[in-house]
Amino acid sequence: MKTIALVPAPYALVVPGGQAGTLRALTNERLVEYVRSASAQATVTASVCTGALILGAAGLLTGREATTHWSFLEALHEFGATPVKRRWVDEGEVLTAAGVSAGIDMALHLAACFGTEDIAKMLRFGIEYDPEPPFGPLDWAAAPRELFAGLAATWVQEALAGAPELQGRLAARV
Repeated sequence: MKTIALVPAPYALVVPGGQAGTLRALTNERLVEYVRSASAQATVTASVCTGALILGAAGLLTGREATTHWSFLEALHEFGATPVKRRWVDEGEVLTAAGVSAGIDMALHLAACFGTEDIAKMLRFGIEYDPEPPFGPLDWAAAPRELFAGLAATWVQEALAGAPELQGRLAARV
């Protein structure tokens, strides 16, 4: 098993998101400090979905535009970020992607940055990434906001029960 101690200075740091586990990670000072210090060494630091909240907890989003899953987008304010509703945001050394599939978009952008656009296009063929979602594009006006707000509130309440100050700050934003 590999641990974060074995990778003190990664070339790239990508923080995944999730639900309650990601929220609990916000209170893990050892993990947050690792993200902070590893990011200082990395060429690029990125997050997918609610992983942006961990970047925020590490102080990496202060004064930056950032995105995350739409149900937690406003919570980015609590970490000094400017939330933007985009698939992914490139702020130089720090990139954030909205939901899981937006992470693919960001990864292809990084492939072009680290290599070339031709390499990124080849990778698209390799993973057969040619989005044609069933039922057409998302209709954001019809988003199930109440359902997701309820789920997000439950995750915040349960995952951050031991951190009432942070729980209160995030609960007010989801």
